[in-house]
Amino acid sequence: MKFLQSFSTKPIQFFGPFGLASGGVGVLISAYLTFRKLFFGEDIGGRPLLLLGVLLIIVGIQLIGLGLIGEMLVRVYHESQKKPIYVIKGIIGKKEK
Repeated sequence: MKFLQSFSTKPIQFFGPFGLASGGVGVLISAYLTFRKLFFGEDIGGRPLLLLGVLLIIVGIQLIGLGLIGEMLVRVYHESQKKPIYVIKGIIGKKEK
């Protein structure tokens, strides 16, 4: 329950790192295969690693998009309910009178 409450207003912070990691690994795999094709002339068309690289890039894009859409939905929900999106605990460095 704590997990759901802590990330309910920050979906991009939950999905973003997974999307970046997935997309990053996909780009690295694709760069490796491109290197092998250009410098060694290997055939990469039938390799499962090519499919994995492309799939990871697509999954990364989808996860980042899901986080952005979730962020927009949370903001619209909070605005329609007249709830503040963020709560300020205190101001540092300002002396109270």
